[in-house]
Amino acid sequence: MTEKKLGYNIRIKAEKVNVEVKNEYLEIAKRADDAGLYYLAFPEFFGRFDPSRIHVVPYMAAVAAITEHVKIGPDVLQVPLLHPKHIADIGASLDIISEGRFILGVGTGWVPSEFENFGIPYEKRGRITNESLDIIKKLWTEPAIYDYRGKFFTLRNVCSPPCVQKPHPPIWVGGPSDAALKRAVRYGNEWAPGNWCPTDCGIPEEKWSLEERIEKLKEYCKKFGRELVLGREPKGPKEVGYNVRVNLNINPDEEKAVEEMQHFWVDVRKARSQGAGSFEMKMRYAAFGKAEKVIERIEELYKTGAHLVVLYPLSTDSMSQWKRVEEEVLPSL
Repeated sequence: MTEKKLGYNIRIKAEKVNVEVKNEYLEIAKRADDAGLYYLAFPEFFGRFDPSRIHVVPYMAAVAAITEHVKIGPDVLQVPLLHPKHIADIGASLDIISEGRFILGVGTGWVPSEFENFGIPYEKRGRITNESLDIIKKLWTEPAIYDYRGKFFTLRNVCSPPCVQKPHPPIWVGGPSDAALKRAVRYGNEWAPGNWCPTDCGIPEEKWSLEERIEKLKEYCKKFGRELVLGREPKGPKEVGYNVRVNLNINPDEEKAVEEMQHFWVDVRKARSQGAGSFEMKMRYAAFGKAEKVIERIEELYKTGAHLVVLYPLSTDSMSQWKRVEEEVLPSL
């Protein structure tokens, strides 16, 4: 029987960020915790222009301090833009602050200008990510790394705070490419492909299906001596799990739902977040309209083997969307 866990995107996406907006989002986080949600996602794109974002690290710490049960994590942290020692310390610290509720979501990034801003070679981002994950896992599981020499990093006599979760916090690897699937199996606990937008990811659309990617993931698990488990959370170091996201807007008036999503996507976000695909393309994979229709889409994703579906409301009025999820979606799931 498939586990049916829900997550929620807690990224601030109001048209103007201020203390009042910040408090509203903290209230949503607390209500999500009280409602029994499994996970809160904190998307991060700190290398590009977006004035409505509060940096993910202090934001997660603030949410961890006011919640008790819900798991928290960046969705995703762009690993090549940060030093692995920095990421390891951030993760261990948040795991301590949250008392063992931190999940490290990682990705390579895909916007060249972000890498230009940080002076990181864009074409090496995958290899940098792999080496960084190797270092992060060592820092989390060994007392010290006295002499790490890789292609990109050299560390001497360094360590990170001890994590609460053993052997370390879960690592969720984002991205749908073959390289991302291999990375999830080699370094991760779960594959988290994100919002399902095939034409946005550089894979020919005729090959781009969730079913095909899952079969490929199974192949890599067999190659690297691991096992893909569907319908439940992975247990132990040998298992790899899978979770997915869905863009949504709940409104009994479907035209108004589309209008609100378009305002969020085109007018406010300028198509800068969650990929640079067109609004029309994003709508092909979104769930919108009456709550019943949204629930149907969520159930479809559970049937693919995801044990967790993370809801990404496309709206500048996040409290309104949360209330609809709370009142109309959660009772049915």
